[in-house]
Amino acid sequence: MKKKRRPDKSDLEAIRDQILDFACTKHDFKLETDDFLPDGGWNGVFIVKFKDNSKEDRLYCEAPLGEHFFRFGLDLVFDENVWEIEHENIFREVSGYDVAIYPNPGSDKGKDGKRHCRLYSRAWVPNFSQRIFGLTLSNLMDCKDDVMSMLLKK
Repeated sequence: MKKKRRPDKSDLEAIRDQILDFACTKHDFKLETDDFLPDGGWNGVFIVKFKDNSKEDRLYCEAPLGEHFFRFGLDLVFDENVWEIEHENIFREVSGYDVAIYPNPGSDKGKDGKRHCRLYSRAWVPNFSQRIFGLTLSNLMDCKDDVMSMLLKK
């Protein structure tokens, strides 16, 4: 049986370039940070600008060298009191999109009266294409919008 090749730095660079080349009628991508880590992994941050409105967001990317997935993330910020009351509903809403939510790395819990979290979704390297990336990004954006609109209704 043939052993599958593990993704290497050239794969990570090719996928990073594919994200930059992503052509969509609603989004433009600009690389804000681009870090190849000493262990060979890659962390990048893209600024996503929407052509149909002035909204922009940061898309966080993590790709450990040799792993078969990329992890994409979007930030969410909640009032600490809202988080305490609604966190179960937030988790329920997020899980419906097959997305994970974690405390944002580097943020102090409730320091500014806000809870900083990051939504995460994975895309598998062997299947990675502009279509898969577009679906992953759309799923993250829809999830974020629905969580925020759910909280506005309450």
